[in-house]
Amino acid sequence: MCRYRRSISATTDPSGPSPAARPRGPGARRLVGSAGIGVVVSGLLVNVYLAVVARALTPAEYATFGAFWALALVLGFGPFLPLEQELARRLSLRESRRQVLLAGAATAAGLGVLALVVLLAASPVVASSLDRDPWAFGALVALCVVSAGQFLLRGVLIGTDRLVRHGAVMVLDALLRLGLAVVLLVVGGRQASLYCWALVAAIAAAHLPLLPAAWRRAEREVTVVAPDPARHGTRALAGTATPLLVGSVCAQLLLNGLPVVVVALADGSAQAAAGVFVAAFTLAKAPLSMVVPLQSAVVPTLTRLLAAGRRRQVLRLLGKGAAALAGLAVVGVPLAWWLGPPIVTLVFGGEYRIAGAQLAVIVAGVLAHVGLVVVTQVHVARDRHVDVAASWLAGLVVAAVMFWLVPGVVVAGEVAFGVGSAVGAVVSAVLLLRTHTAADGIVTEGTAT
Repeated sequence: MCRYRRSISATTDPSGPSPAARPRGPGARRLVGSAGIGVVVSGLLVNVYLAVVARALTPAEYATFGAFWALALVLGFGPFLPLEQELARRLSLRESRRQVLLAGAATAAGLGVLALVVLLAASPVVASSLDRDPWAFGALVALCVVSAGQFLLRGVLIGTDRLVRHGAVMVLDALLRLGLAVVLLVVGGRQASLYCWALVAAIAAAHLPLLPAAWRRAEREVTVVAPDPARHGTRALAGTATPLLVGSVCAQLLLNGLPVVVVALADGSAQAAAGVFVAAFTLAKAPLSMVVPLQSAVVPTLTRLLAAGRRRQVLRLLGKGAAALAGLAVVGVPLAWWLGPPIVTLVFGGEYRIAGAQLAVIVAGVLAHVGLVVVTQVHVARDRHVDVAASWLAGLVVAAVMFWLVPGVVVAGEVAFGVGSAVGAVVSAVLLLRTHTAADGIVTEGTAT
């Protein structure tokens, strides 16, 4: 007798699914040529916008705006990015789209209420980080409402393969932010709260007017009825998005929560240093302003690849990405140490000075964070949302421990971000390899004569 193995993939059909059976959708070239370009352009514009704001404000005022910016990302991407990702995945299946849209709208409203509750519960810490400016706090309240429509639109555009439109909306958003900031600079706006409200207005103007047309177009497209009527209901969508919500909130706390904590804990003498840290950190994480918005756009493509049984191709792509990130770290970290401080001073002004070693730590953390973002999107496409939550939670917990152990609030924030991101990336990669091996390995074992 001899033992035999049977893989979970169809060994009876070595060629895999036929071309006709594979889901059709945009290829990688179209993805890079549309959403990718839009995200890159908008990311560059956003960094110009942040430099304009820094030029308009003193370091102490910029610390307040930087805290608002970080909180805006936490309250925006944190609760609502899972909605965008899950809408992108479900709408790309072309099943019961009207039901998916209605469930998405209901979930967006619920997430908006949740964001407001969290904001009010954390108001003592938030108010402290915003220098107790009631107008800046009011802008955060408005942002919770606007973000619901913003991410609902983005999920609809991505899920219906409107990647060119998605990129154009992001560029429009960035242009409006920059234009309003320039106007405030010219008229002499020197209060951080003015720029906070201008940011909320730009997001609303770029996204909300386009939502009705995108909704109607998604409804008109031919779709099939889901085999299970409850498959795309509000409860099902919210249920699958819950682990993503945990992961997304942890991700935003790791990326954008640390600057808020640094500003909140910095005393009077360290307030200016905290503002310099926020400015330098914002500049160093510029690549993430391009990678983070793009992550949902790759979910439909990854979903189609995995549905076609091309798991090994996805792993090969991840391997190439890891090698590219390692190469960037070898080159980028020493350059950040050497050239980073004068670049920060050039961009933000002579009052913004930071040590090269601190910038090197931040850049290394940014590259690790990029790797964590990329790997977790494979988990999303594989419908393993719990692994997404576990990866980000591990990174956040390690970051909290490092922040507590390292002396000096600014240095602690830098080290915590880098180490937490690196540990999260390692945990996510291990989970991916473990579950991939389980999927492609031995699933049944028997005997044959």
